[in-house]
Amino acid sequence: MIKTLKLSNFTVFKEAELEFSPGLNVIVGENGTGKSHLLKLAYTILRTEATIAEKSSASDFTHDLDEQSRDVFGDSFKHCLRQGVRNFEITSSWGKSGVINITLTKVNEIAYIYNSKNYVYSKVSLPLFIPPKEILSIYAGFRAALKSRELAFDLTYLDLAEALDNAPYKGEKLAEVQPLYAPLEELVHAQVERDAVGNFVFSKQNATQQKVSTHAQMAAEGHRKLGMLSYLIKNGSLRKGSSLFWDEPEANMNPKLLVALARAITELSKIMQITIATHSLFLLRELEILQQEKALVGAKYFGLHFSDDGVTVTQGEDSNSIGDIAALDESINQASRYLCLNEEE
Repeated sequence: MIKTLKLSNFTVFKEAELEFSPGLNVIVGENGTGKSHLLKLAYTILRTEATIAEKSSASDFTHDLDEQSRDVFGDSFKHCLRQGVRNFEITSSWGKSGVINITLTKVNEIAYIYNSKNYVYSKVSLPLFIPPKEILSIYAGFRAALKSRELAFDLTYLDLAEALDNAPYKGEKLAEVQPLYAPLEELVHAQVERDAVGNFVFSKQNATQQKVSTHAQMAAEGHRKLGMLSYLIKNGSLRKGSSLFWDEPEANMNPKLLVALARAITELSKIMQITIATHSLFLLRELEILQQEKALVGAKYFGLHFSDDGVTVTQGEDSNSIGDIAALDESINQASRYLCLNEEE
């Protein structure tokens, strides 16, 4: 799991320092405030640590981190310099004792120098990143294309496709995770499976107790996203000690599904670290309700805010601690405009 991120001149952030919860972390902000940047940076750091050799040096880690950033951010970290500056610094900690401090200096228009220090290895499991676009309905051909062709999709999509390729548990192991995935399958009214040619299908019994399977392309996108989450639990890609990063989980989900999603995220955060970036006031409020009900404990909230000098970060243990929330402000403004229209009538 990621523990801390301290940034200087990284993309839109002049200075930022984040301390993450080992359970649920919620990042809230307007478009362009760097929510996805934070998710991808934390993901790339954990992915690098999960794949690097145990006896690697600080320079080895930095080299691998830069290489992996090409696939996650689209190019190396040199393009993550905040506009108009000549250096950035990243300090991060993770796992039991992992830490790294990295400085990048821009010498001229084509030369960059990395300096890394204080690296301490601490093994972590391979993290998982779920982007806003679902891939369950196009999985079979999409995975093959990602591996063999130059497509405009970043590494998070290939990693997710590889995670979906794992076969589900059987027997006792499947029974152990049943309390986590069963509520999701109840919501989509089906079991998520793979057919003989590798496509995902939603299977259920009809009135005559015969098994009927429907291709994932025919399912609603909100159901596909919940079905994907269910399958990742069933095949062990999401398990105790995992780190999940989810960008806009609310995309294409109606309020009824968001209520269920909030509960699913809450339950999963009890055994793994989950970090989400969201625009949804509805999802945020559902999580707050779960906090009030004591079902969600130890969550951390981060508010990203535009300022005259980049984006600032506020943080706290509830959404009231992170400053103004654009989604709430606009919801209030809309309600006021609607009431004014009715008064005019």
